[in-house]
Amino acid sequence: MKNIFLSAMFFLLFGISAGIAEAVTSDIMLTSPEKDGGISLFKAIEERSSATQKAFKEKEPSLKELSTLLWAATGRNRDGKGWTVPFAMSSDPYVSLYVLLKSGSYLYDPEKNMLKMLSDKNSLSRAARQEYAGSAPCIFVFATKGSGPRVENWAEVAVGAMSQNVYLAAEALGMKTRFVQSFNRETLINILNIGPLSRVIAIMPVGFQ
Repeated sequence: MKNIFLSAMFFLLFGISAGIAEAVTSDIMLTSPEKDGGISLFKAIEERSSATQKAFKEKEPSLKELSTLLWAATGRNRDGKGWTVPFAMSSDPYVSLYVLLKSGSYLYDPEKNMLKMLSDKNSLSRAARQEYAGSAPCIFVFATKGSGPRVENWAEVAVGAMSQNVYLAAEALGMKTRFVQSFNRETLINILNIGPLSRVIAIMPVGFQ
């Protein structure tokens, strides 16, 4: 009887701990990004505009739309040999791309095309200072990977290219975004567990208006 009780307790505790681990590490495997269709590049450039400073719709981007936006920002192209944006001296990205969703906070892994969960808390409204930005169902966060001459000299240029690609991809998907440099920096550092050598450069609320 004692052995049966101990076995039952073991499986109960194992199940609970496994459930907790799964809840905390709910990474998101993204679908393949959209690489065909949509409006032409020149039409996207012509129509490109920032989201207005009014509330976003509650509608969240689909996994396909999210994957496409992230791939445009800093994904692999040319059969995995290059990147969708230029990085100085053909180096790997020196800017990290984080994503805030209602389901939690994530770090984008372009090699695996996935979002690695950092927190299961909804921090959208805490990240932005402006109410309209905090209403977005998705916020991209750009932060440097560490420090050093290469990062300090080139990170802003890389973020400029990344953000413009997000603008154009969003336009092609019928979405809106806005490049924002007024945000709750310390809050984001804590939410995303960003190290002291890294620096948050900008955020981009993304959604439908």
